[in-house]
Amino acid sequence: MFRKKKAIFDKINDYLIKKGHEMCMSIYLNNYNGNNIYIRFDYVKKMSVYKVVWVDLNFFNESRMEDYINSQMMTKFLAMKLVNKLTKEEHESCYDFNDDIIGDRVEVLTYFNEPREYVFDRFLPLGWDFLIDPLAMIFSYLPRGMEVFLNEIFGKYDQLEERYNYLKPVKFDLLHDDFNKLFKAQIIERGEKYFTGGKVSFLEKIENKYTAIVDGTVPYLVVLECVSDSHVLMWCNCKYPTFCKHIYAVIRAIREKKFNNFYKVRYIGSAQTLLDKVTVGNFYLCFGVEGDKLLLVTSEGNIFPANIMHKNKCVFEVIEDDDECSLSKYLEEVKEK
Repeated sequence: MFRKKKAIFDKINDYLIKKGHEMCMSIYLNNYNGNNIYIRFDYVKKMSVYKVVWVDLNFFNESRMEDYINSQMMTKFLAMKLVNKLTKEEHESCYDFNDDIIGDRVEVLTYFNEPREYVFDRFLPLGWDFLIDPLAMIFSYLPRGMEVFLNEIFGKYDQLEERYNYLKPVKFDLLHDDFNKLFKAQIIERGEKYFTGGKVSFLEKIENKYTAIVDGTVPYLVVLECVSDSHVLMWCNCKYPTFCKHIYAVIRAIREKKFNNFYKVRYIGSAQTLLDKVTVGNFYLCFGVEGDKLLLVTSEGNIFPANIMHKNKCVFEVIEDDDECSLSKYLEEVKEK
């Protein structure tokens, strides 16, 4: 456990030993949503108290260790309840690894009776109920923002596993894997109609990211980002909570090579504006016009309607158009009005 950053953990442990701490239990959130959080349940003998200690390893300076190690004393009643529960625990060390998951590992060590280790990826496995109360009690003493980690860890028990997984990279081969691995039957049926009906109006790959517009009741933005050779982060701005018909239609278009590049436009206004937040390289992806605005795609994955004119001047130039130069002609017409 903690092999990757063992030196850091050893230094933290040495520091706390000098402060009179004895470790009873530890929790390490290893690259969990990009965070590395080290949490301990310690006994301080000279004070006869139990403390919850936590360190954010993403923002940790070994030279000023005392400034980065946080602690909170646990009430005697709750501490003894936790101690009694862990002392009576007779489960052997358990491991539940999921090769489909990148990061999001939870590593728990207990030191009552004898050292035991419990390691799992993302969600506390069903059947590991003996860890629910200890985790909940310890997290209740952490900053409120860390509740998001605990809520996700309990995802299987709260039946929210599918929603949490949707927000993470998934192991899926965009070109070959069976759609049934991710998509429900009714979604596949609806998504197929979107694809065959030509609803994927724009689709382009730039570096490791596919960006697409799917025409529905409104234009829907789909982004598929290849975060590794085997994992893809899939996202759509529709309200469906998991893998939707729009994402399905885009993958079908990718497999059938039905690409249609976005327009590319450059902002030529003089002032710094909100448009600085939507840049993709030195240009903006554009998929059309709505009224007096260009419909742009932001780097954050949003649709951004941007004013074409500012102080009676057109503030965009087209750097990539379709074969008919449709957008360039439209902007010329706007300038002449």
